[in-house]
Amino acid sequence: MAYINFKEERYSLNKQIENRKKNNSKVISYILKNKADLKDYTPCKQFSYKNFNGTTFGKDGLLDESDFRIVESKDIVCSKFIDCNFKNIRYKNCNFIGCFFENCTFNDGGVTFENCIFIKEGTEQLPSLNNKDNLGCYFYKCNIYAKFLNCDLSMALFEECNITNTSFEMTYITKGIIKNSKLDKIVFEDCNLCGFKTLDCYIIDLDFNDKDKTKFDEKTCFGKIEAVEKTKQEYEGIYMTYETIADKFKENNLINNFGEYYYLGKVAERKSLKKIFPKIASYFYWISCGYGQRAMYPVITSLAVIIVCTILYLFLGMKVGENEIVTFFTLLNSDFKTIMGYINEGLNLSVGMFAGVGIDNSQPMPATYMVSNIEMIIGLLMMGVGISTLVRKAKNN
Repeated sequence: MAYINFKEERYSLNKQIENRKKNNSKVISYILKNKADLKDYTPCKQFSYKNFNGTTFGKDGLLDESDFRIVESKDIVCSKFIDCNFKNIRYKNCNFIGCFFENCTFNDGGVTFENCIFIKEGTEQLPSLNNKDNLGCYFYKCNIYAKFLNCDLSMALFEECNITNTSFEMTYITKGIIKNSKLDKIVFEDCNLCGFKTLDCYIIDLDFNDKDKTKFDEKTCFGKIEAVEKTKQEYEGIYMTYETIADKFKENNLINNFGEYYYLGKVAERKSLKKIFPKIASYFYWISCGYGQRAMYPVITSLAVIIVCTILYLFLGMKVGENEIVTFFTLLNSDFKTIMGYINEGLNLSVGMFAGVGIDNSQPMPATYMVSNIEMIIGLLMMGVGISTLVRKAKNN
C-alpha cells in the first residue's frame, strides 16, 4: 500500500457522506410509509416516529452514573431530536434506528449507552437477498459527553460536533465518520474501527486503553490535524496524538499507515522544538530521508547536494586537464559551448566526489578542497541513509 493520499481521501469521504445521507433519507422515507412492514423491531410509542424539539431527557443536577435515569429495551425508530438536552440518563439494550440528533447536548453527569445499537442493516424492501439498508444515526452540531459500552455505532455520522470526555468501550464503529468536529479526551478500549474515518477534525487528546486490541484496517483513516494556536504546547499535543495513532496502526500490522502517521508526528514534533540544535537535527533527519518514511527524499537531497557543489566548483575554481583553471571570471569570458563544457566537467567532478569514486579529467583547487571534503562525507552518509530507507520501505511493502 502506498502513502495515504489525504486529498483523495477527502474527495472520497465527502462523496461517501453525500451518498450516505441520500441513502438514509431514502430508507427513512420507506420506513415511515411502511411502518407495519418493519421487522425485528417493536417501535416504542413514546419515542418513535416523533419530532422532539427542546425536550429534556434524564435528571437534573450533576449526578453519579449509579443515579442516572434508566431507559431500557426500547426501539426508538426514525425520530428527530432537535435542541434537546440529554443528561444523567442511561440507555440500556436500546435500538436507535434512523434517528437524527441536531444541536443536542449530552451534558451534566453525561449519558451512558450500554448494549445499544445505532444501525439497521437488514431491509424489508424487495429483493432483500444480499441487500442491506445500512441505516445509521446522524449527529449534527451536538455537544457530546457520553460513554458507549458494548454498542454498535457502525455507519454513524458525526458532523460539526464537540465530543469531549467520551469513551468507547468494546464498541463497533465500523465505517463511522466524524467530520468537522472537535475531539477532546477521547478514549477507545477494545473497539472495532475498521473503515472508521475522521475529516477536518481537531483532535486534542486521543488515547487507547486496550486490554485486548482496537482493530484498524487499511481503510481506517484519521485526517490531518491542523494547528490553530500554533504554540509549542499545541504542536506537542498533535505530535502525541499522531504517535498514538501510529502505534495502533503498527499493532494492527499496518506498517505503511504507521509510517505515514509517524512522519506526520515527527513533523509536528519538529515544529514544537525551540532549542536550535535539536531543531537542526530534526530538519536534517527530515531532509535526508523524511524521518525514514520517504524513500525519494535521499535521492532528491543527494541530487541537490551534487548540483550545489557543481556550482561551487564552477565559481570558486577547479582544474580541468593538466593546466586549465576554471573560475567565475573564466565563465564570464567564455562562449555558450565552452560554458556547457565546463558545467559538464564540474558535474563530473561533483558526482565523483559525492560517490567517492575519485576524479577523472577535472579536480578541485585548494580553494574548493573544503567543498570536496564535505561533499564526500555527505555522500558517504547519504548512501547509507538512502540504502537503509529504501530497504526498509521495500521490506514493509
